[in-house]
Amino acid sequence: MVNEGPSSGASNPAVLRVRGLSKRYARGPLWRKHASFVAVNEVDLEIGLGETLALVGSSGSGKSTVARCIAQLEKADSGQVWIDGTELTRLSARELLPFRSRVQMLFQDAATAMNPRFSADEVIQEPLRIQGRSRSEQQEIAQGLMKEVALSPDWLKRSVREFSGGQKQRLAIARALAVRPRLLILDEALSGLDLSIRAQIANLLLNLQETHSLTYLLISHDLAVVTGLADRIAVMSQGQIVETGPVSTVLRQPNHEETKKLVAATREAESKLAISAGASA
Repeated sequence: MVNEGPSSGASNPAVLRVRGLSKRYARGPLWRKHASFVAVNEVDLEIGLGETLALVGSSGSGKSTVARCIAQLEKADSGQVWIDGTELTRLSARELLPFRSRVQMLFQDAATAMNPRFSADEVIQEPLRIQGRSRSEQQEIAQGLMKEVALSPDWLKRSVREFSGGQKQRLAIARALAVRPRLLILDEALSGLDLSIRAQIANLLLNLQETHSLTYLLISHDLAVVTGLADRIAVMSQGQIVETGPVSTVLRQPNHEETKKLVAATREAESKLAISAGASA
């Protein structure tokens, strides 16, 4: 079976559409000729409502740069990004403000998105305060979200430092959901967690996706996580998308050499894990 090409999109109404996204970075003194390299080159993506698209590739393939450009944390050199039909890349900083809440990011180190001096309720309520929500609304939303991410509302006054790694990731999810995003970008958000905690957070994300009709862009190098969470997969190599399709199809019958390399590396890691587990039994 031949996998679908990079231009294919989602079957549901598109929450995210990306066309021709490109990004260069300076390398060496700016005055030097050719002192830049292409991190992302003419990337097209589309994700339907309630769908999860996994963007995978080796380190340096450009997947995290794509994520940052979609979230408007970095400005692309060319290309367009639409959220719910609104093209974001042409908006001024002021015009962009109402749309920033529609795209939220979760990072590998959840603590990077939170002030370590804050309590849990301050972490969740900060974006709500920026939106101008009343104090009572902030408190009510924070309590509800703590329950949704399986953290006790009694912990709202705890400092961020008092939470474990998995609990911090749950708190970061609660903070992201506070502004009711349409798209949640998971940038290696599970890779720093123990296997058991990783499974718990993955199940939480699946439940929240169904409850809130969330759309996910999953950035990951872990194909086990991709298999458990994603509907479709897009493989990146040297700044370009080289293969896309349903997860089961692409991973079972990879066509591109980059995809074959990722699948082989995963199988090797799984084999070593099995041998290690057998030796310790």
